[in-house]
Amino acid sequence: MGVNVTEYVATNIAELTEAFFAITKGFGNSRPWWRGHVDVRWHLVPGIYRQGLEGSERNINGRFRLMAGTRYQECPGPDDAFGWLFLMQHYRLPTRLLDWSESPLVAMFFALEESSTYDGDAIVWALSPTKLNLQQLGREVILVPDSSDLRRLSTEAFGSNTRNPDSKTLGVLTKQSDLRHMVQQSAVTIHGSDTPIEELPEAERCLARIRIPAASKNGFHQVLALYGISRAILFPDLENLAQELASIKFNELA
Repeated sequence: MGVNVTEYVATNIAELTEAFFAITKGFGNSRPWWRGHVDVRWHLVPGIYRQGLEGSERNINGRFRLMAGTRYQECPGPDDAFGWLFLMQHYRLPTRLLDWSESPLVAMFFALEESSTYDGDAIVWALSPTKLNLQQLGREVILVPDSSDLRRLSTEAFGSNTRNPDSKTLGVLTKQSDLRHMVQQSAVTIHGSDTPIEELPEAERCLARIRIPAASKNGFHQVLALYGISRAILFPDLENLAQELASIKFNELA
């Protein structure tokens, strides 16, 4: 972790809310993006690098494009490399994209979701996409999927421009092409290298984080439930609805 990244500690909802406001103010009142990690030791690096699959990236992506059409009727166009990456990420194929949310409570859900498998502290990361892009591009902007700034980073994931790879990390506000993207308020960063965001030069200018002590996790679980943040809401399909209903102890209907 970058040693200069500002860290807050939240043991209750009041401290968490205070940290949200302090981080937003620290970023110049620009709206941060948020990402939750169950394990405090995890880095801000996408799955393709985290799983050591970067050497197979072009092969995996090429095969996905060849085989997706018979399984999915609304595939991106042949020249829409970023659209393909986003579709792959949506279906949990390891890519060079890293998921973020515009909602801090969504990030909290993911920070706590699998806490039974790890009994240590959790982390909610906050990212200023405009300050990240300022460092990487020299412009304080949020990119959109059809931006020319993304073309090289996206196409080289499929085999193009590999002699001089683009090693930038950029923030992209994604197209809401699925109900899940809407309810999770999705955004992504796209990464041209395996360098975690927290290890980028001057990462403290665009990053902050909130530590959730292990002893406070159960209380936050209850708070999120009261706020209506659940897996069946964030993953709005019948399978997750059925799993959630089966886990609830209901009173008998009159």
